[in-house]
Amino acid sequence: MNDVWDLEPSVRSEYGSLEQVLTHEPGEELKSVVDPESWNWDGLPRQEKAAKEHRSLVDELESHGVDVLSLETVNENLAESMFVRDVGFAINGGMIIGKMVEETRHGEERRLSERTIELGAPIYHSVHGTGGFEAGNMVWINQDTVAIGRSQTTNAAGIRQVRTVLETFDVEVIEVPIFGSTESTGQTHLALVFSMVGPELALVYSEAVPPEFLDTLHNYGIETISVPMREQRNRATSTIVVNPKTVLLPSGNHAVRAALNQHNFHVIELGFREIRKAGGGLKGLVLPLSRTVTGR
Repeated sequence: MNDVWDLEPSVRSEYGSLEQVLTHEPGEELKSVVDPESWNWDGLPRQEKAAKEHRSLVDELESHGVDVLSLETVNENLAESMFVRDVGFAINGGMIIGKMVEETRHGEERRLSERTIELGAPIYHSVHGTGGFEAGNMVWINQDTVAIGRSQTTNAAGIRQVRTVLETFDVEVIEVPIFGSTESTGQTHLALVFSMVGPELALVYSEAVPPEFLDTLHNYGIETISVPMREQRNRATSTIVVNPKTVLLPSGNHAVRAALNQHNFHVIELGFREIRKAGGGLKGLVLPLSRTVTGR
């Protein structure tokens, strides 16, 4: 691993080739959680096994030439720090820092801000005031358009702030009300129910988004693969596109894997059982710092 944000940084796509990312291997902070229900978790992840799953992800990324940087040390109480994508996003050489809504995640913003500065990159904006914005709710549709989910984890004030910054980069924002997860908690991130895997192809759990959003995607010429409820619960929609023909997918999602294979993707399945207990998805473990732009 290098320790510098050293590529010409640009992230305006979900499906170009990943060049550089930021991650955090789950560590001792996982042991700070005693009552998983109070964290909306499905159980207590075993730290050693969760770390092993995370290392497998990093090894796979590095085998495809991705430069993987680390968030490094985090506060011992920030047990969800492994989901780095939720906290902010990079664009055009700098970072936009969100504002976490869940009290258990307060403080992750500061650590990402510190690490951004350590890596020598500017912070363009930090969501503040009444704004709530978790970047797991933001998914690029193309290099000029992003979808941002509005739910319990991202409110209108937070979206307004982020929209204002993105407008300086000529990026249009499409706001998407999220109906909640399969359990209808309202805490689902958009990246758990919608994923672009190519310029004209997306995975969507349609029960969680308005029909108008599906119409919008189709108007952009995007074909949608419908994700079954069982596989959405298994985080099938939370994929990572490594390069235009390689997708990382949580193991056990046979319908989604078959659909991607039919579209000529090479699908690599990764074990995710322990980390999944903490409620997030595979995509949330990776904050892209640099990705080639493919398609409009």
